[in-house]
Amino acid sequence: MLISTLIVEDHDVTRQGLEHLLENELDARVIGTTGDGLEAISVLEEREPDLLVLDLGLPGLNGLDILRRIRSLGLPTKVVVLSMHGEDSYVTEAFELGARGYVLKGSPLSELTDAIKHIIRGEKYVSSDLSEDLITSDPVEADVEDRFNTLTDREREVLQLTAEGNTSREIGDRLGISHRTVEKHRENIQAKLELRNIVEMAAYAHQRGLLEGV
Repeated sequence: MLISTLIVEDHDVTRQGLEHLLENELDARVIGTTGDGLEAISVLEEREPDLLVLDLGLPGLNGLDILRRIRSLGLPTKVVVLSMHGEDSYVTEAFELGARGYVLKGSPLSELTDAIKHIIRGEKYVSSDLSEDLITSDPVEADVEDRFNTLTDREREVLQLTAEGNTSREIGDRLGISHRTVEKHRENIQAKLELRNIVEMAAYAHQRGLLEGV
């Protein structure tokens, strides 16, 4: 049986290479590719693929927030992260949010195929350049003391799109809501995170790593 797969990666050449690799080296059927985090959520909800190959640095919605959304929606999709970030904090958080594998960009292509084979067997996988100690046994509950975890899914979308430099009207058009609703979300974000303005929202997003690679 073919493994239905979604590739979410914002570099066109990498995306095309991954599609060729998965369809020729594994029993995979690529049902879609995208370089945009918000579009990825739409495809995930509509198609519920078996496997997601996920970059972390994405416009619209970053990879870690996509993992959060998959968990909150209860989707069965298994996720392998393909990222340039090898820092412990990124790897650990990805596994805590439900990722099954973590492969560094620049690793041999065999690493990705090995990771997917492990994941399909129900196992976890981490790049050979990373410590296996970074793999957590199970997803963990959100840290209630972290104010970021008080944001709703929509507020996280608005936060990232704001930090990317979009106006309220542009965000509204992107999310299918009014610009007044966007402004209300911004007010809620600022209140929850104790921020005073859009400049501080953008700075916060950068500090959280929401725009890495975007």
